[in-house]
Order: sequence, then C-alpha cells, then structure tokens
Amino acid sequence: MISVSLCVILLSSLVVLSTGQAEHAKHHNTQEVFDILDRIHAKCPDITYIYNLPLKSIEKRPLRVIVFSDNPKHHEVLEPEFKYVGNMHGNEVVGRELVLILAEYLCDEYQKGNEQIKNLVDNTRIHLMPIMNPDGWENAVRNAWNSTKPGEFKDIETMLQEQGATDWQVGRTNANGVDLNRNFPNLDEFIYAYNQHANHRNNHLDLETFVSLTSGTDCHDQPYQPETVTVAFWIMQNPFVLSANLHNGDLVANYPYDDSANHLQTYSPSPDDSTFQQLAESYSHTHLKMQSPKKPCSTDVFPEGITNGAAWYPVCGGMQDFNYLASNCFELTLELGCQKFPPGKYLSGLWEDNKNALLNFMWQTHIGIKGIIEDEEGEPIYNASIKVYQLINDNWKYIDHDITSNTHGDYYRLLTDGSYAVQVKKPGYESQTQYIDIHNKEHQIDAQRLDFTLQSLSAGRLDLQRMLRQYMDKY
Repeated sequence: MISVSLCVILLSSLVVLSTGQAEHAKHHNTQEVFDILDRIHAKCPDITYIYNLPLKSIEKRPLRVIVFSDNPKHHEVLEPEFKYVGNMHGNEVVGRELVLILAEYLCDEYQKGNEQIKNLVDNTRIHLMPIMNPDGWENAVRNAWNSTKPGEFKDIETMLQEQGATDWQVGRTNANGVDLNRNFPNLDEFIYAYNQHANHRNNHLDLETFVSLTSGTDCHDQPYQPETVTVAFWIMQNPFVLSANLHNGDLVANYPYDDSANHLQTYSPSPDDSTFQQLAESYSHTHLKMQSPKKPCSTDVFPEGITNGAAWYPVCGGMQDFNYLASNCFELTLELGCQKFPPGKYLSGLWEDNKNALLNFMWQTHIGIKGIIEDEEGEPIYNASIKVYQLINDNWKYIDHDITSNTHGDYYRLLTDGSYAVQVKKPGYESQTQYIDIHNKEHQIDAQRLDFTLQSLSAGRLDLQRMLRQYMDKY
C-alpha cells in the first residue's frame, strides 16, 4: 500500500511537471519574458547575470540578455563566448520562446548536477537574448487580436494559445517599419571589393562599420535603427566565438555568405565554407526534423537541412555576415519552422524538436584551436592576427579570414579536422608559425591548445647578432 507521504511527493512532482509543461506551451509578452529571466536568475544566482544593451527599441523597450557561466559577469581567459539571438523579426517568435525555455533548462539541469550541462556552462560564457525586436512582437499580437471576430477568443492569451498570429508580414519590422535583418552595414560589399587585391583586409571591418553607421543608410536606403546599432556594437565589443540568429518561415540551417557580389541568387562561399557547413550540420543533424529530404514548408528542398544563404536568396545588410566580417564571431541563421507565429500549444513539441540541436550547437564553440599570445615577458598581446593555412592535397591553402587576439591575449579559431599551419603576426614582433593536427571530439570541453610567445623585433635582432658572433668565434 502506498504511504500518504509518498502520495504527497508524487502529487507534488506531477504539479511541478505540469506547471513547467504548461509554461513551455504558451507565448509570453515582453514583461513576462523579463519576469521569467529574473526568476531564473533568482534560482541560479551563481551562474547567471542579466544585463541590458545600452540602447532601447524605438518604443523604449530594453534588449535584455541573460548570461550563463561559472563566472557570468566577466570574460575568463581561454573560455570562449557564445550567443543566441531570438525574435529579430517580431512576428517570428519560436526562437524567443525556445531561448527562454533553454535558459530555464540550463538553470534547472545545472542545479540537478547534469554533468554535460555543468561542463557546458562551466567552460563557456553563454549569452541568451530572447528578444531583439520587442516592438515588432507587440505589433504582431495587436494586429492579430484586432483581426479576430468578436467573441472568437475570450482574451489575447487564449488567441495566442489556440491560433497564434497568422499574418505573414505584420510585426516583422521594428516600430519604424525597418527590417532589422536588412539594416546592418553592408560589409559584404567591402569584402568583395577587397578580394580583388592582394594582402587585403579580411576581418574586423570596424572602420567601415563606423563610417556606415554614422554617415550612411543601409542597402535599402533606410536609416540605421537603435536596435541595429546597439546590437552591432555588442557584437564588436564582446569576444564572441559562435552565434545563431533564430528565425521562422522555413526549416533549415543557413550559413554565410548571405549575399553575393552582384546581389544575385548564387552560391557565395566564405573562406570558412567547410567549417560553416559542419556547423550548420551540427544543428540540422541533431534536430528531429530539419535534415528530412522532404519539402518541409514549400518548394525548397535542403540537402542535409542546410543551405548557403545567397544560394537560397540574397540578403543585403544581414546580421549573419556582419558577425563574420566585423568580429571574430561565426554566426548561422536558423529557420526553426514553417509557421512564423504558431499557436502556443505547439511550443512544447517545437522545444523537443530543437532541444538537442540547441545544446549541440553550443558545444561547437569548442572545436578547433585556442591559446594565449604573449611577449617574452609573459605580457598578453592584444589584436595579434592569427592566420591559418590548411594542408589540402599536399598543398598549403590559406583560409583568407584572419581572427585576432583579445585584450588578454587569448584567441579562439573554429576549425574542422585536418592539418594546419597557424601563423601569428603583430607589428613590432617577429611572426611565428606552428603546425597542428586537429581532431575534434563530440562535446569536448576544450579546443586544442596552441600558445604563442612572440619576440619583439629588437630582441630578434639581438638573437641574430648573438648567433653570428658565436659563428665567428667558432670559425
């Protein structure tokens, strides 16, 4: 016979479970999202930190981020940083809710002692922004409610639960009617021009970004919006390594480049094309439905559940390419389903479809190599260039996209398995090259370590003189 106390425990567990499932199966307005983030932080204060980006939306709503890490307030040397951005298009809402569920999941599983989650959180600084376009979401919901028949739903919450929002366009843009994923500086235009010259700039196009943001308009002749500007500086000022931008409207993992040199629909590979393909497959192959050979949404078929952006359709001024060309960050655009604003009752199923993929993609932050670059005195060297050559068919091929070291001298370079020559350069120092064979493992905690100690040019010349003197003395 089951004891009374055991019955109470089982009943309590069922109540907690049903409450959590119900919360996952509903849409949340902006204030509710912020309240849930506060609750998560209160539950897991040692591994979370909440901050707002400096600028607010047009309608004065904050762009809020929750961080997960064993040291959430600060960057740790040799710990890579990751981000998810949801709800960039206000009426594409699955990413908004999945990021919120993910935050709750990380907190709960960490507290339960889930070894995989503890390893992920303790060795990665994870930034989660559920909402980039809060005004667009409010507009989409308001329009959906105003479009319902009298008495069709008792309130907005019931409408969102049972129907969602069906308009394909309303709420996509911000409150000024600007598409935020066409509103970033068009750095593709610069890189395609630079590619025509030898020894060209191939990364951190910050000067081009500043000029564009301060004196120009986007490639659709729209002024730069506060949401875009604050996110652009967030990208450039933080040492992000990997990122995904969460959308809806199809089911595919999209990778750079998003635009071609002539803005036409054609495959436009970045220098890191093979790495981006692997990153995209790390999501699509773990998702329960994304790699299906069927046509999930319309006439498009995506082999392996991935696509090059410009091969699908060209996007000028997108956030994905901006990450790659303005910072050290590699970003994908993840399309999470055919319905942009599905009924809330479908969200639990969408979480199950995406849960393992969301986690697996975060683990990709640890592929490739990482290390510290310092001088002879052990002082970190900031902004050193890390150039990579891959051995292909007995020839060294330059991957024409350098990354740079952070303020503490640490660097992170995402790479697939293979043999590489890694060269570090910094004005005033002798360049140094090392060779490494990379063998990535599933859910590895650390990328392979490759440190560099650079000698100043003066020290190098002294060593050369010393060698010549020893040679003369000997002979």
